[in-house]
Amino acid sequence: MKKLLYVFIMSVCLLIGCKKDSPVLEIAPQPGPTAEGKMIAATELLKGLRVKGSEKITFDSLHNAYLVSFPQTYNASQAEVTFSMKPGVRLKYETNDLTTDSVITYNFQRTSPLYLTLQDLADNDFSNPYIYFNFSGTPDIELLQKEIAVNADAIKLPFKFNVKEGSSPAAPNFNGPFVKVTDKKTGLSEEAAFYVEDPSIYLANTLELTTNAPLTFEIKFFNQNPVVFEGIRFKRALPTVRAFTYFPFQYTRQDTIKAMGGFFLPTEKYTMTISGVSLPAPVTLPVRMHDVHTLMRDKIPANLPDGSYLLSFYEKDQLLGKGAVHLGKADEKSLESIWKGDLNQSLDRNVEQLSFSKGDVFYAKPSPLMFTYPRVNFDVNHLPRLRLKSSEKTIDLVPELAVYNWGAAGVNFAVGKYTIPANLPSGTYTVTGIYPDKTVSKPYWSSIKVK
Repeated sequence: MKKLLYVFIMSVCLLIGCKKDSPVLEIAPQPGPTAEGKMIAATELLKGLRVKGSEKITFDSLHNAYLVSFPQTYNASQAEVTFSMKPGVRLKYETNDLTTDSVITYNFQRTSPLYLTLQDLADNDFSNPYIYFNFSGTPDIELLQKEIAVNADAIKLPFKFNVKEGSSPAAPNFNGPFVKVTDKKTGLSEEAAFYVEDPSIYLANTLELTTNAPLTFEIKFFNQNPVVFEGIRFKRALPTVRAFTYFPFQYTRQDTIKAMGGFFLPTEKYTMTISGVSLPAPVTLPVRMHDVHTLMRDKIPANLPDGSYLLSFYEKDQLLGKGAVHLGKADEKSLESIWKGDLNQSLDRNVEQLSFSKGDVFYAKPSPLMFTYPRVNFDVNHLPRLRLKSSEKTIDLVPELAVYNWGAAGVNFAVGKYTIPANLPSGTYTVTGIYPDKTVSKPYWSSIKVK
């Protein structure tokens, strides 16, 4: 989180005196004279600014921003902002048209700050101020429970927030609200931002705070009084093994299989069960704890056939998570994932048994992937047909092209889109990929149950 150091020079002056509920307190010095047609401070173009129902308005000249504060008794969902403009100044808001309108009604709660343009028609000087909104007073926060089960996943905060919020953010460079967790006995403390809609956090020191010692939680919203809760405790929950999306899909005999998650303990027993349609029965192997976040299997059994497999990780007999892998030669053609649903699941690997109805549309992600950059067309003929085979029926499904835009990587990749025929007999089918070069993949780890 970026933090800036500010040197504030305090000076107090009223920009407007016509409303008692709208004093403007100026912080930081005013900018000096500017050249014609230049960006200047909003206070150079405004006589004043009022917001109905506000208790304080502050101008921050460092960010050219007004901070509007409402009391806890303010219940309107909109803010009525009135501008008192100097002669020849016009306002631009939402459209590209300058206007003499001086009142804007704005839905300010949990939306971006109000942004507008002020322009002096005489010399073309202009300003682009932001107006931020916040509340004062003490937020209404209810503690639901004092014991929180934690693992390597996000920590769900045990609070109910009946909190009035302003714009998002509520002030320049404010990335909160924040919760500060402290073990007063050891002095260990950590702060994290959260969203009221999904009050979950990650803490770097979660494991160090999971000692059953009483913890203090301090919750801070901008301009509102902090709320403190004492005696909250962390307890270790069942560890998790996260999705394998960012791990290799294809493994050779020399590779080490890793599973990330936690929190793992050296006193516990961890195993990995390998299953798939190519195996007559699942195979269970021990895995070692590398650290609190990592489990490893260093040696892949030589007698394990090449193929597509589901890996299930356990602490004693409790399932921690699953992953899908392919064992064989490097860059061997295979089926990485088959799923029904959103195309955005292209980045995941489905680890659930496949069950489709007749007429269902589903996707299959081949490996290695067909990557390309924007404005380059894919050829659907490069995608595999899917061969569905049961004891009574064999059918090849022809792919349609589906392209996933991987914005984070700046590339696209192709997946196949397939449809279960309406006349396909119900039953259980193994799935293989038939590639244009006649390569036949190993069976996908899960069969398809057609209803």
